[in-house]
Amino acid sequence: MCRPDLTLLPLPTAVTFLSHWIAPYIPAKLLHQHEKISDADLLAVALLQKLHKMPYFSRWWRFLKLNHFPHFPSEPQARIRLARLTLVVEQLATEVQELDFVAVDSEPLPVSTFKRAPRCKFRGARHGFSTAGPVYGFKLHAWSALNGKIVRYAIRPANEHDFSVLCEMNRNWPAYGGPKQIGDKGYQSGTCLTPPKVNAKRIDPRWKPEYGAARKCVESAFSVLAGAGLRWGQVKTYLSLRLKTNCVVGL
Repeated sequence: MCRPDLTLLPLPTAVTFLSHWIAPYIPAKLLHQHEKISDADLLAVALLQKLHKMPYFSRWWRFLKLNHFPHFPSEPQARIRLARLTLVVEQLATEVQELDFVAVDSEPLPVSTFKRAPRCKFRGARHGFSTAGPVYGFKLHAWSALNGKIVRYAIRPANEHDFSVLCEMNRNWPAYGGPKQIGDKGYQSGTCLTPPKVNAKRIDPRWKPEYGAARKCVESAFSVLAGAGLRWGQVKTYLSLRLKTNCVVGL
């Protein structure tokens, strides 16, 4: 059964639908009397914010309380509970599966414009470079299946080299069936299948022309994430950045 377009459903119906899908993945815990909404409903609301392309959580929460769910708790309480559920959202966003090929790449996650970086106090953010130019913040490193679905990802400071992060992500490589990894020229090594450089004296015999077309799946996946709000809104902590990225990837 295919999932309906949740943006066309009434919000109460969409929240109920998503909540029933998320509930089996939520760890059992004691529901306190002051909690006016379940964890599954809370995550469903957070995902619907991205589907409806609302950049600011505060405005989205205020809209829901005024028009649909007056019984919802306060926004600070919702933010605190969502921060605690970050690990659950990460598990929902990706699942371990056996794959033959994956495309690997990175996408910048700036937390400030490059000119304002000296005044930015975002903890953990670093200066780095990407194909789009200099960036201050972090990078999203991802594996993409050939159908364009993100199957594994990591968020690291922008100054960390793509290949170094890939080596760290490859610690779980056997669990995914040991897939062959297709990367760009920044991943030149004996590990990845990469296109030859212009001045290369020796061409890797493993490289095939069709791998170049297959690598476009990860670029398409990043375009979808950007359109879903990966860079929208404002984040003030690394935890909130993780939560936003997890929600966008899990859509």
